[in-house]
Amino acid sequence: MTGKPKPVFWLFVFLSIAGLIAYALHRAGMIESKSPQTSSPLAEQQATGAEGVLEIKLYSSSAKKKWINAMVQEFNKSRKMTANKLIKIKAWHVTSGGSLDDLKTGKIKPDLWSPGDQSWLRLAASHWQAVKQKALFDDFKPLVNIPLVLAMWEPMARVLGYPAPIGWKDIAAVAANPQGWASLGHPEWGRFRWGHAHPDANSGFLTVISEVYAALGKTKGITPSELKKAEVIAFLKLFEGAVEHYGMSNSWIDKLMHIKGPSYLSATVQYENTIIQTNEKHNNKPFRLVAIYPKEGNFWTRHPIAILKEEWMTAEKEEACQKFVKFLLRSKSQERAMQMGLRPIIEGLTMTAPFDADHGVNPNVNTARKFEVPEDAVLKRIRTLWEDVKIPATVVLLLDRSGSMKGKPMENAKIGGIEFIKNMKHRDQLIINVFNSKVNNLIDLCLIRTCGEKAVLNLETIFADGGTALHDAVLLNYRTLSALKQKDPHRRYSIILLSDGKDTNSKTQRQDFLDALPHGENFNVPKIYCIAYGSGADNDLLAEISNRTNARVFSSSPEEIRKTYKELSANF
Repeated sequence: MTGKPKPVFWLFVFLSIAGLIAYALHRAGMIESKSPQTSSPLAEQQATGAEGVLEIKLYSSSAKKKWINAMVQEFNKSRKMTANKLIKIKAWHVTSGGSLDDLKTGKIKPDLWSPGDQSWLRLAASHWQAVKQKALFDDFKPLVNIPLVLAMWEPMARVLGYPAPIGWKDIAAVAANPQGWASLGHPEWGRFRWGHAHPDANSGFLTVISEVYAALGKTKGITPSELKKAEVIAFLKLFEGAVEHYGMSNSWIDKLMHIKGPSYLSATVQYENTIIQTNEKHNNKPFRLVAIYPKEGNFWTRHPIAILKEEWMTAEKEEACQKFVKFLLRSKSQERAMQMGLRPIIEGLTMTAPFDADHGVNPNVNTARKFEVPEDAVLKRIRTLWEDVKIPATVVLLLDRSGSMKGKPMENAKIGGIEFIKNMKHRDQLIINVFNSKVNNLIDLCLIRTCGEKAVLNLETIFADGGTALHDAVLLNYRTLSALKQKDPHRRYSIILLSDGKDTNSKTQRQDFLDALPHGENFNVPKIYCIAYGSGADNDLLAEISNRTNARVFSSSPEEIRKTYKELSANF
């Protein structure tokens, strides 16, 4: 007697029938084959018949990151070739000053370099000629046209006369007035505070040059002798003295501006596209930011791109670079840039949204008073002048040396701290304290010019051991800085705290410790920048400490601590 077919038999029949039906539908064109969204370089190489992949390294300023990423993706998908090799562009987004430093030291080896402004190309070309006695590049091409403007909350801008023209000197006048916004009938707005990126970033460097131009009443032709004029030095001191925050990127300053609101930052220096993007992101809240195109003039950053002539450049790479530059300058790519808030560099394209009042910008700006990039000798002197006139810093370096820091964490923390000290300026003041179960002083209050070398030597001697009295260490040093600030308010007072763990040994309980700190509403207090070092750090506590003092918390690891300290140094 024959039994019934087993279930596995019917499963086999079902799958066979389903397969036949799917095949028939596919043949009829009713089902499309889906290829993977990504493919390996080898698969792409085989698909195009290429003999290999030619990687092109692009280092680009971060202001145009969104557009560059989109263009790189589109270019790579187009599978363009040279010398029978598939071209692959790989992009890094960097600060202009930082990439110049890394280029000089050989840390990076770009095939294509696109800083924010030609000033960086001039500085690089000058260095290469002076040190290596050769050219770094033959020429460059501008990619987009981005004005550097003042971003201000619309109600505040209207008090200053917006939409009528407002100038750098108008901003400086209210910034320097001790009555702040009260001098213009709005005591509820408090002091005028503003911010801009550190001069290692393109926007920060151009801001300082703009201040010089405004002081001189010129748009071009700054001479070295003019930088020594009393009115120029006085204007820079006045304007930079009102800066509440520096930082390595204007995007971080924009983020801080929206977190803290109008009472904390009245205005910042921004690229026009940042204003467009942030108004869209925050839906014009708490108010719309408007772009002020200063009446004395401003920079229009053209984001040049250059093909470098270093030893790693080959004829194949040069041809590939030229193809990518041509791709960026085609009309379709330029239209895409405009959609992302970047003004196109090629002529003849109609300006459309987001270049409109709804996004806080003016599509039809008078460009007659463009600032011209000075000669490299002047650029170097302006950077030095900024270092001389900016408000000096008093910094407490507070390092956790508890037992959990033993080995690599302790060694790398010391290396990062030493590099931070070496980046401090001669007018800055330093205190170094370390803590485990107790707080110990390594360097008492001193000027870097007199104790910098001793500070480095003393920091090298510390080792890890014991518990963690984090609350006591922070509170002791915060009170010390608060007392110093009362005696001499014309300095920037900050603690840089590095810790890899939770408090285990403080006499001060957690809530009592937090109650002794400000609550974030008082802006005129020492700032505590925290580094949450490793996975065991008390991230919530460190974030709250930084927020209460309107500072910033960083997450870092032993491998990244040097980079973290470098970014921290841009706040002073």
